[in-house]
Amino acid sequence: MGAWAETATEAEADAEAEAEVGLPSELGLEPEPEPEPEPALASAPAAVVTALSDRLRPASALRAPVRSEAAKPTSPDPDEADSRPVYNDGVKLLARRARSSGELREELLRLDHSVHDVDVLIEEFRESHYLDDLGLARTVVEKLRSTKRASRTQIGIKLRERRLPDAVIDEALGELDSDEEFSLLREAAVSRASKLGGLDRQVAERRLLGFLARRGWSGEAATRIAREALDGNARGGSGGGVRFR
Repeated sequence: MGAWAETATEAEADAEAEAEVGLPSELGLEPEPEPEPEPALASAPAAVVTALSDRLRPASALRAPVRSEAAKPTSPDPDEADSRPVYNDGVKLLARRARSSGELREELLRLDHSVHDVDVLIEEFRESHYLDDLGLARTVVEKLRSTKRASRTQIGIKLRERRLPDAVIDEALGELDSDEEFSLLREAAVSRASKLGGLDRQVAERRLLGFLARRGWSGEAATRIAREALDGNARGGSGGGVRFR
């Protein structure tokens, strides 16, 4: 085959693969859909804010203040905690969508709240279990595994984009099934190899390894599975060899 024909074949193979995968970013994951523009915080429905305020009221707001015996007792103000601007903004942000502690911190700081006030509020929300970083991480993992067939590396990148703590990311990734990860690698290799039959074997192997690397798989395991897929002998694969020039 001439140089022009080989180049055309390679370009067609790349185009087919991208259409099949449909994941244009560096590691093959679609960017999350752009969220609808959020209205100004002040426009959040009062009923929603009140309901969330009741749920999120920190334990410190329920503790009776320490008074001297001579002090005249006063009625506690149940809305005292809600009067803080940082608290109200935090409630309104969480009313719109689930956020990690890191995301909430960034948005509150962007609203010009002090670092101290934001840190105190984040801790209160964690104690109330309304901020649940691990729960959010597990939800993201499940979504990426079930709908995107994402690799461990891809999932880790997405979790970091959500500003989740490193310890939470490590725990969530540690819960991934290693057998499932291997199956995903094999599945991706066999599917991609079926698109490379018109290429020289070395070119096909190089392109397949590059494809797997962009999906987050590399090293000895990726090389072995890629070669098995190109040979048509991948365990659990569809069978049948891929013919190369």
